[in-house]
Amino acid sequence: MKRTISVSLNGKAYMLDDDAYQALERYLKGLEAHFANDPSKREIVSDIESRIAEHFDEYIKVPGQVVNLDEVKRVINLMGTINDFDSSSSFSPSDKERVYPKLYRDVDDRILGGVCSGMGHYWKVDPVLFRLIFFLITLWGGLGLLIYIVLWVVVPPAITPTQKLEMRGEKININNM
Repeated sequence: MKRTISVSLNGKAYMLDDDAYQALERYLKGLEAHFANDPSKREIVSDIESRIAEHFDEYIKVPGQVVNLDEVKRVINLMGTINDFDSSSSFSPSDKERVYPKLYRDVDDRILGGVCSGMGHYWKVDPVLFRLIFFLITLWGGLGLLIYIVLWVVVPPAITPTQKLEMRGEKININNM
């Protein structure tokens, strides 16, 4: 019989085996120690916890399902360990998998709503091209402005570091956080 421990990650409760809890606690404490001198330590660790919670949500099929040690090890492997972060080699087993960008509005590089810069990241094209296309379509009949406003409402903004990495199509691991 194994003990289970209830933990909160990203504001959501998860049940972990005792050994899975110990491994996750060691990992998170190691991250806190590693980023101890970084002024944005809380934000970095919080973003990593959020990403771990997302992986746990994908794993859990039934409410109340217990997360085991194998799943915690898999998530830590995906996120990257402190040793991976400190080593000079940036290769990890998950480097082979391809990451596709997601469509977000880029609020850091915007003129109005960030729609064009987000589309630029998604299609790996200079956002000036999309700005020019929307401008020309707007001059041609006003439809460009309507399309832009609809996209502004529909496409979510990239606010968190995880979303910004997804927008650029970069791997989400401890090195990028």
